[in-house]
Amino acid sequence: MEFTQVPSGPEPVRRKPRARARKVSVPEEVYPPTPVSDEIQDFAQADPILDLPEETVPLREPGVLARLDLAMPVLAVAFVLFLFSQILALRQAASAMTWQVENLDRQALTLKGVRNNAADLLKQRQGLAEEAQRVSNNYNTFLTELLKLAETDRDARSVVEKFNIKNAAPARPPSSAKK
Repeated sequence: MEFTQVPSGPEPVRRKPRARARKVSVPEEVYPPTPVSDEIQDFAQADPILDLPEETVPLREPGVLARLDLAMPVLAVAFVLFLFSQILALRQAASAMTWQVENLDRQALTLKGVRNNAADLLKQRQGLAEEAQRVSNNYNTFLTELLKLAETDRDARSVVEKFNIKNAAPARPPSSAKK
């Protein structure tokens, strides 16, 4: 009975062996031996370095390679998304600024209209205020004459007593200094 080995995965990539550096011997008269270097040499000779065949030494782990190959596109996509979000934010800010400018223009027009209306109302009410002042002056004059007449006339005195009409104290001008 013959057994065949089932391949467990793709065949590993065979690489050319790298050229190794030549050993250069240094004459001892240039570098005299020191006790420390002898100790290091003895240690290096005691534990030989094993040379493993290249096919068993993985040069790169596939997971690490995949992560490194994936990192740059992920960063690029993240940067593009960041730029896209900034562009959208700028557009939204621009539309908000446009809306604010339009509102400001409307408010300025409304303010001009309100000022014009206020000026018109002031002109209209100016006549009414002047007429009210004339009527008030006429009543004051009439009541002052009635009080003077009440001193001599009995009918005028009965009207003054019935409606309790009195001479008011003269109005004092407002003082500029408050205590």
